[in-house]
This record gives sequence, structure tokens and C-alpha cells, in this order.
Amino acid sequence: MKQRTRHTISRRSAVGAGLGGAAAAALGGILTTSATAQTSLSPPLEGKFASNLYMQFPAGEPVPTSIEAQGYRFPVEWYDTQGRAYTAADLKGRMTLIQFWRTRCPACQVEVPAFDALARELEGPRFRIIAIAIMEDSLNDIQRFYKRYNIRNLTIYQDRDHLAFSQIAPAHPTYGVRATPTTVLVNPQGHYISAYSGVPGWEQPEGVRLLRWYMDNA
Repeated sequence: MKQRTRHTISRRSAVGAGLGGAAAAALGGILTTSATAQTSLSPPLEGKFASNLYMQFPAGEPVPTSIEAQGYRFPVEWYDTQGRAYTAADLKGRMTLIQFWRTRCPACQVEVPAFDALARELEGPRFRIIAIAIMEDSLNDIQRFYKRYNIRNLTIYQDRDHLAFSQIAPAHPTYGVRATPTTVLVNPQGHYISAYSGVPGWEQPEGVRLLRWYMDNA
């Protein structure tokens, strides 16, 4: 039997506007990498998903909806173009693949259009994709990007105060920093399934097979 390997997720985090140094990352705990021994009931891990960069979370680890700092509780939110706020509580009911990205990220310029096509193929009652642009991008930046790359199937969302990215996205398991693109897979109960810092190829056959397995076994 293969040895179970573990690594600890970094607690480093950029803080939200106005929160000061007290807004430390709430996301922590131990992740199990894909080197863990598999059973017949395990997800099919191929390509980059078979590497230790594919971070799998313990069952029942909730995606944070708020953090406490300076004696206050702040919601971990992202926003649509109308200013409506969303948290991980709004994700319940469907499996969700969250993508954190920015317009000036070369890898995102490939992955966001790929996710747009993937959303057209897979989205439905059991699965959705949401793309959240991080704080450095203005609404105009995002709209220009969507027009340039003809993005039609992904709603525009913004992380205005950096809390969504800093609290939901895990740090890279090797370098210990958060980077774009990062994707986070969430189950219908609002709990983490897995994450990848970089471009694993969710739209590739091995990524689609993995997503379909999770949908079938949710």
C-alpha cells in the first residue's frame, strides 16, 4: 500500500481593506495530497491531478463564510456587477468549481476562456462554475477581458476586498503563497473537495472525467 502523505496549508494571507494585520487567514488544517492510496471508490486522478499539487481536503471541511477580526465578524463575500454580495452559503445545492483569476495573469488568459467552454458543456442542476476576479481588477478591466475573449457563459464576479481570495483559496503547497489562477472545488454541502494552484487542466479529458466522477458521487 502506498504511504499516506500530508502537508499543512499555509496560513499566510493578504488582509482585507481596513482590517489591518488582525485579519489572518482563517483557512487552515491539513490537506491530503493525491499521493494518498486510492480504493475502487476513489476519484480517477490522472495527469496533473495525480501530482502532489492537487490538494484534497478532509471530508467536511467548510468553505468559510466569515472571519473574525478586531472583535468583529466580517463576511467573506464576492460581488456581481449589480453590487449583490455572495458567500459560500450561496453555493449549497450544486457542486461548484470556483476560479480565482486576474486579467493580467497569462495563465488566466488561457484558463478563463477554457472554463467558459467547460461551463457550456457541464453546467446544469448538479454543477456550476464561478470565476471571481481578484481585487486588483476594476469592473472595466473585467468587462474588457470578457469582450476580448468572448466570454459568454461565466457571470462576472469581483473580490472587492480580497477576503474571498485570501480566505477561500489555499496557498500553493510548495511555495506557500496564493497565486492566480487557483481553482477550488466545493461539494453541494458547501465543503471543500480539492484545490489547485496553477493550471491543472479541468477542461482536459482527465479533468472532465474527474468532475463527472465527483458529480456522480456527490
